[in-house]
Amino acid sequence: MPWTRVVVALHADQAELVADRLWAFGPAAIEEQATAEGTVLLAGFAEASVAAAAAVAVDALTGAVPGGPGSARAVPVDDDGLDGWRAWARVEPAPPFLVVPTWLAAPAPAPGVHLLHIDPGRTFGSGSHPTTRLVLGRLGALVAAGTTVLDVGCGSGVLAVGAALLGADPVEAIDVDEGSPAATAANADRNGVADRVHASTEELATVAASGRRYDVVAANLLAPVVVALADDLVRVVAEDGALVVSGLLEDRWAEATDRLVGLEVVDVAAAEGWVAVTLRRRAPSRR
Repeated sequence: MPWTRVVVALHADQAELVADRLWAFGPAAIEEQATAEGTVLLAGFAEASVAAAAAVAVDALTGAVPGGPGSARAVPVDDDGLDGWRAWARVEPAPPFLVVPTWLAAPAPAPGVHLLHIDPGRTFGSGSHPTTRLVLGRLGALVAAGTTVLDVGCGSGVLAVGAALLGADPVEAIDVDEGSPAATAANADRNGVADRVHASTEELATVAASGRRYDVVAANLLAPVVVALADDLVRVVAEDGALVVSGLLEDRWAEATDRLVGLEVVDVAAAEGWVAVTLRRRAPSRR
């Protein structure tokens, strides 16, 4: 059966809310594209009837008239809905990295720049989204040789592999997507850091309950997920460790980070309407 794509053109500040509604219908993937007018969301569905229902739900959420400006459209696609984006992929600068899709030629990096070769397969995380690039930048400031790192919601392992390239050891990567461990392991291998990256579908609550703590925790998630996982995200941060959260909109990120009780905000990096917020747990003072 052909795949169907739901296309929604909207203001950037609506993207997170509309994406949440689309996820409720179980798309295989959602891509976000920045435009001069705002943002376009593209969600791929295996069943046309589900895509049509998702489009109706989005219109009800935004108040758009079906078929009118800003409304959601269900459009048949001539590929499987998951790989067509590859033709438009490009090398993405995310200092101190260049994220290079594996099917493209790698440029010669400038001194101090790491080439990060990524093929997301059928998981999330091509490295092109602003939130991914923002978190990679924060990792460049936080990770050194021997830093322990946890990547929560690792997808294809972009952040985990990037941390390992910076010298992190060990790096744990977790995701509820059953395809993520294999994709992350493959990307770790193609970047020469397979010995330092361990990926699994272990739940964050299990990690927190085990007592494992990390110098740096990266969580590139949506705001509702950050809120839902807040207590466990705080628990897995080591004393004097750092948590980097993203997938948060620039105009209301504090609604999520206020739930991370016990950590304090030390940095907010912004790009294209999104932010990556760095929080730190302070070690107890000694007298």
